Amino acid sequence: LAEAAGGCCPGASHNKFAYNEAGQVRIRAGLPIYECNSRCRCGSDCPNRVVQKGIRYDLCIFRTGNGRGWGVRTLERIRKNSFVMEYVGEIITSEEAERRGQVYDRQGATYLFDLDYVEDVYTVDAAHYGNISHFVNHSCDPNLQVYNVFI
Repeated sequence: LAEAAGGCCPGASHNKFAYNEAGQVRIRAGLPIYECNSRCRCGSDCPNRVVQKGIRYDLCIFRTGNGRGWGVRTLERIRKNSFVMEYVGEIITSEEAERRGQVYDRQGATYLFDLDYVEDVYTVDAAHYGNISHFVNHSCDPNLQVYNVFI
């Protein structure tokens, strides 16, 4: 990027960091987050490297009491706007996602997450490869927000 700000390069964010000093998101949902990366002069302790540091909370998988399968809950208090987890899986084309989605629908489960930030071209499929985010369910009263983070 053309200019670095204090050794970091959030130039794609117009030199505004997406995170505060505590690593909490301070931009509105829907805006992209650009984290520092290997091309930056800053190190791994840079405050603009939150998602890269991975899950920092104790989370557990549990069987839901309403018969809807498995879910994820925390074992500790999570401060509002904190990074919780990254959705991990196999990146596939939307065409392949449509094909797999029909199979998953017949099985009564799906782990497809569209990456439709710019165009609806790719989807993450966590059915066979993923992390604890695989068990996060849809909610009528959600307490998590999705952000697109680019590193």
